[in-house]
This record gives sequence, C-alpha cells and structure tokens, in this order.
Amino acid sequence: MSKKTLILLGAVLAVVPCSCGKNEESDEPARSEYIKVYETSPQKTVDNIQVPFEGAQDAKIHVLSNVPLQWKYFINPGEPDLDWLTIKSVEEVEQGHTIVTYDAKSLLPLNALDRRAGQLSFSSPEHSLGKFLTVRQGYSQKFYEDFSDEAGGNVTITGNQTFTTQEYPVLNSDYFDYISFNAWAESENEYLNRNITVDVTVSGGIFHATGLTTYRVNVPLGTGADQDNLKYLLLMGNGERMSAKTTFTFSVANDELVYVHIDNLAAYLVNEAEMGELFEDEDFNEDEEPDWV
Repeated sequence: MSKKTLILLGAVLAVVPCSCGKNEESDEPARSEYIKVYETSPQKTVDNIQVPFEGAQDAKIHVLSNVPLQWKYFINPGEPDLDWLTIKSVEEVEQGHTIVTYDAKSLLPLNALDRRAGQLSFSSPEHSLGKFLTVRQGYSQKFYEDFSDEAGGNVTITGNQTFTTQEYPVLNSDYFDYISFNAWAESENEYLNRNITVDVTVSGGIFHATGLTTYRVNVPLGTGADQDNLKYLLLMGNGERMSAKTTFTFSVANDELVYVHIDNLAAYLVNEAEMGELFEDEDFNEDEEPDWV
C-alpha cells in the first residue's frame, strides 16, 4: 500500500464518527447504569414473576444493579385479597446484588380461577432510573357470563334440551383457553341412582384432553352455583386458532324429571408455559351406568 493511500485512509477514518457506546436512535451515549431481575439465573433476566398456583414459601427474586436502590411493593387497585403476597425481606447480600424473599398464598384447589397481581418497583432517583416488576398468580379472565338475562339467573335444561351461548370473539387471540362453569342438577325423581351428565360442545375449537369438539362431564345433585360444582376444561384451537365466532352448546340426555343448571361461564388466557399447572377435569367413571344408555 502506498504512502498516499495510507494518508487518504487515515483522513477517512478521522471523519467517520464512532457510534460506540451511543444510542443509535437518539445519538446519545448509552447508559451504563442498570437494574436487572432474575429468579434462577443471571443469564435469564425477567420482566415479571409468575407465582405457582400452590403458592410459595421463601421464594426469591434477585435484583442486580450498579446504582443505589429504593424499593416498594403495592397491590393492584381492586384486589380482593390484599395479603396474598408478603415481602419477608429485601437484603443486599453483596454489592449490587439484592435478594427479595416473599411468601405467597395458595390458589389451590382451583375453585376460583382468579388472577392476583401486584407491583414491585426498584428505583434510583438520583440517576432517574427505575424498574417495575409485575408479580402475578393465576390467569387473566377473558370473559365472564352469569346469564343474568335468563330466568332465575342461570340456564336450566332438561330432557333433550340444549342451550347455545352468544358468540365470543375474544377467544380468537390465544391458542389455549381455559373455561370454567358451574353445573349442578335437581331432580324430582327420588329413585334416581344413575349419573347425571351434561355435554359441552365448542364451535371453532377442540378440547385439549380428548381432541374432540364435545366433552361430557358429570353433574352433581346440588343446590346452587357453589365452588364444589365448578367444572374446568382446557380448549385449544382446531388446527390453528380458536374461531373468531366461538360458541358453547350445553346439552343433556336425562329424563324430564332432571333439571341441569349452568351458570358462571368464564374463560381465561392460558400461556403454553403454564400448561403444566393445569388440572384436568375429572374423568367419567366407566364402571357406573350412564344415564344416556
């Protein structure tokens, strides 16, 4: 390479601005201060914490920072249980490494697919730096139907009757959805000794447990929409995603002296990562004589 070429190359390099350490969008120097959070490994930082359904004892959140931190915890407005999560300690175990230890109450048994959430904030006011961390437990409710427009506030079907819900386009946004509903029966037949059942048919999806569009559940004799009568079913898209016009049909094949009541139909968003936390609905006992034979 000639001396002239070297001089020209040096001139070009001299006028090319260096973007090292700068924000490409604003052209401002990149910040060296940081606040990072992880649960199990510093290489796997998180922006939110998902508390298991069974709750937690002495669970830990790790906060890494190179600035002095202030912290606070607050429950989301409207939370029914203000004490579901307790911060036991916030301790700086070494410089730049703070461990938050907490306890969380259980949501089990899954008799109320609620979602509880709170916020942890870590801030360094002198550096105008902060991080909000959502701590949540349970599922986000997507819709709730209490059938208040129906006589008696619930749906009652008997004989060979069916009932189809309104369309729920909200189910189109996720691959998995969990539904729950109350189902209980009354009978004027004092000699009834066979199973009472209800078939739930979904349009635009399938039931995860069977791969079919219809799922049969046992219905207990009961007096109302209490927690013991809740049923839980996991749905998934039929090939791709749930239909934008999903409906649910409840049907019975009992005698006309048996009345099946349906109430409190709800759907919840389920991430694939949460699949292991789900509880299957009880299977029908094939040793018992079904009432549709």
